[in-house]
Amino acid sequence: MPTQQEVPSIQCSAFIRTLVIVGLAITLSACGVAYTIVKSESKLDRLAVPMTKAEVVEQIGRPDRVLRDDGHLLVWEYSLTARKQWLYELALCPISIWIGGCIFYPFTNIAAEHQREYPHHIVLVNDELCAWGMPAAILQRRRACASSGTAALGSGGMRGRPEPVVAGAGPINRDTIDRYRTMAVMLFEDAPGAEGSGSRVAGMVTTLLLDLDVNVVERTELDEVFKEQVVQLKHAGDAEVLKVGKLVGAQAIVVGEVQQWERAEGDQTSRVSLVLRLIDVESGVVLFNGEGYGSDATVDDPEGLARVIANRILARFGSQTGLLGSGRIGVNWDLQESAGARYYLVRELRSGLPAEKAGLKVGDRVVACNGAVLSSVSSEREAKRLCQAEAGQTLQLDVRRVGQPIEISLTAEKRPGL
Repeated sequence: MPTQQEVPSIQCSAFIRTLVIVGLAITLSACGVAYTIVKSESKLDRLAVPMTKAEVVEQIGRPDRVLRDDGHLLVWEYSLTARKQWLYELALCPISIWIGGCIFYPFTNIAAEHQREYPHHIVLVNDELCAWGMPAAILQRRRACASSGTAALGSGGMRGRPEPVVAGAGPINRDTIDRYRTMAVMLFEDAPGAEGSGSRVAGMVTTLLLDLDVNVVERTELDEVFKEQVVQLKHAGDAEVLKVGKLVGAQAIVVGEVQQWERAEGDQTSRVSLVLRLIDVESGVVLFNGEGYGSDATVDDPEGLARVIANRILARFGSQTGLLGSGRIGVNWDLQESAGARYYLVRELRSGLPAEKAGLKVGDRVVACNGAVLSSVSSEREAKRLCQAEAGQTLQLDVRRVGQPIEISLTAEKRPGL
């Protein structure tokens, strides 16, 4: 039995232990809240134009992944939480601390089996900030940037690097593509030992489809529907994802698998292999099968090689469906409208390619392609079809340069990877 002198000492020790436990609980709970604040989309409020790539990194940190880098157009992806997500996390702190939620943060992701971080894209042109925000929300702004993404789809070789081996085929074509105006891209299966590789490739495919003027369902909307259907976004079967595709209003879904994603230490070679399928949500028919494999000793990470492979596969899809011609002319332009007239405004010309060689200039207004007047089109997809060219095909452009009419004739060259 403790003596009278020992009682105060014991009480003091118990009080200190209580303080330590309470302090630890508060600290751990604060971890979740602090993490959410650090990862909040509100950090994007620090961005402004003009701003260089280095200044963007200084303000919001390095991206979680690079979706595109063709030497001109750079697209970064950041996984961020909603602005007030920290309040939700704070409210759950008393619960999360007792089940280890703060240790395995984010607790809300685990408790709800639902991802609370969503992709936000940063678009830079020639290392200058151009656009930022949710992928679909900034699509129009991105098109208004100095570089159009479709020009990069298969627009150039790998400059001394080995070309990946790709294949793509299926029943979908230019006559049936308009039935599938909205698509949903599911998370791809990860490669063995490469967690997150499937998510990265799914992000690349989403970006490339947006560049082809395909409406793509937002990841947040997919997450919500999967949660409501008590289905995990990863490892879902075809029947489940087809059902989800219907619920989000998509006419087709894209599913896929990253089969290989590695960087060999011995020869310092990156190796990537992936497959994807486009499926009609009503019939379950596979509309397009794409696959690709490549090895490259000139890249530091498999992600760069994966982007090239995905690029080549989607270039084949675009060519087969008429969303992208098999030929290239080397021009980036935006569809504009003024005084009721539509035209393509030339933003950029690629050196040594047909458009530049034929005399097209930055700032030119293309009002007609092969005699088809752009003012008659009802959508950007229709305008692209009028002005795209197959390999070896001659394209006649009616141009207005400082108000003066000019006719330019050029021959498209074959797009790499097709």
